[in-house]
Amino acid sequence: MIPRIVHQVWLGADQPTPPPHMLEASRSWADQNPGWKHRVWNAAEVEELFARARPDLAAFYRSYPRWIQKADAARYLILHEHGGVYADMDLACAQALDPLTGEDLVLAPTWPFGLSNDLMMARPGHPFFREVLDGLPDGFRRWYRFWVPPYVRVLSGCGSSYLTSVWRRTSARAPARLLTPEEYGHAGTSQAFVRHLPGSTWHAWDARLVLWVLRRRRWILFGVAAAAVVAASLALL
Repeated sequence: MIPRIVHQVWLGADQPTPPPHMLEASRSWADQNPGWKHRVWNAAEVEELFARARPDLAAFYRSYPRWIQKADAARYLILHEHGGVYADMDLACAQALDPLTGEDLVLAPTWPFGLSNDLMMARPGHPFFREVLDGLPDGFRRWYRFWVPPYVRVLSGCGSSYLTSVWRRTSARAPARLLTPEEYGHAGTSQAFVRHLPGSTWHAWDARLVLWVLRRRRWILFGVAAAAVVAASLALL
């Protein structure tokens, strides 16, 4: 059973408090889920949780160079220790989550592939999140290279791509209820549990470049193929 509590994390992001549009989105979780608890964790509370629950990871957690890496690690530990729902501050709740509380683990497939870590739900002590936590140091060592763009370091070292890689290894042992695109708010239907706010608090130039390429990948592939045909034709002249 998933406890009726929504967790969110705000570690600063160069601001002591979230901007107004995020505060409004944060309030929607309490509005849509009356009777549930709602907690926004700050940096000091997360560090205390690591020191108490995973002292073996406490120094490693503090060594993360970017706040988003700490936020990723924090959400995994919070769900493992307390269970409930984790939601990013740029997600708004669109309807009550009670229909999902009977599950042990709920994850959200995202575009263009894999799982998102901006919305996750679990019972306390779920083994999936123990595996996610145990693998964080290796994920950091593997991807923190000077030639790897920052966006890829975060995504693959502790973010959504990392979460997806652990899920692929463990899904047979830790089955999850996967949200549909409609439930995850990507189809604009009444089935949506969440609404995604535009923008991102941590994307830099490399992230915008990757997303630009992904959104235009069909046209890019078409252009490359057309150029190859033209080049081949000219070579035959």
